[in-house]
Amino acid sequence: MSEATPIRRSKRPAALGTAAFAQGRVTKGELVLTSHVGAAVAAPVMVASGEKAGPVLWVQAAIHGGEVGGTLALARLFRRLDLAAMSGSIAAVLVANPLAFRAQTRNSPEDGENMNRLFPADTGGTITRQMAQSLFEAAAETADVVMDLHSGGVECIVPFYALYWDEGSPASEASARYARSAGTEIVWRARDAVLGGAMFASLTRRGIPSIIVECGGGGAMPDAHIDSFVAATIGVARAMEILPGGEVRQPRYRTIGSCDFVFTRAGGFFEPVCEVGDTVVAGAALGRVIDVFGDEREQIIARMSGFVAAIGRRFLPVHAGALVAELNEDFGFDQPPP
Repeated sequence: MSEATPIRRSKRPAALGTAAFAQGRVTKGELVLTSHVGAAVAAPVMVASGEKAGPVLWVQAAIHGGEVGGTLALARLFRRLDLAAMSGSIAAVLVANPLAFRAQTRNSPEDGENMNRLFPADTGGTITRQMAQSLFEAAAETADVVMDLHSGGVECIVPFYALYWDEGSPASEASARYARSAGTEIVWRARDAVLGGAMFASLTRRGIPSIIVECGGGGAMPDAHIDSFVAATIGVARAMEILPGGEVRQPRYRTIGSCDFVFTRAGGFFEPVCEVGDTVVAGAALGRVIDVFGDEREQIIARMSGFVAAIGRRFLPVHAGALVAELNEDFGFDQPPP
């Protein structure tokens, strides 16, 4: 076990919500996050515990309600686990934001807030902030390592990549290791202020190694994308020695850095001319916006050279000011950034 990998737990917690950590068993239950019109708002959870004690990997999905690939992957993974070979536990929150999940929206419809920008949150704040704080406290009390599964949702497509909060702490260094164990060769060293309130960043600052894994989107859900999330979770569990087989490493890694979000000025239909994973130069066309007559309203131009880490799906209906692309600094393969 690497010295940069703080594994704290010598015995299992008692439960995650109503799902027990039971030796050699998979249990299901729910974790109450807050209430809504007098009824509990609860996240469905599953816990798989091995025959032997060990660390706890917390994996969550659908903190953005329309990003369901991770939810499907966790259900698939838990049916494949060999509990007799496990040392420790995998605790899964299948739907981290139940309100957004029900509406299949990125943000909570009740208050319009993006839960993954609110950590650590205020228990006396909006309903989304209350859910965020409950989720954060449960993860901090339970997890040795946290994975947060994301995609491009309905609107955008992203490549398969992992990211960690780069702050130079032991937890950050451990997070970098787990990002490189997640089955992808693309790793984002995140320092962007826009992500400072994300759950993975806040937990890293708390001393708990945490990563995000992204894959797919655009409204499609091919098996290959679901299996990428499964492989990522298995890879991190192997790096933690929860699952046998040793650490998964890629032959090479591509490092990306700070991001630039690209927004429209005009509404209409977005037509991309590049794909995720492409490298573009400043001034290159990323796509265009056409109106209902098919006339071009706007050319979408890259303001920086970089790696295309997200692009709006083909003919995505957009309003003025909609997000249609993300570019990241591209440090190439096996070339760490300064």
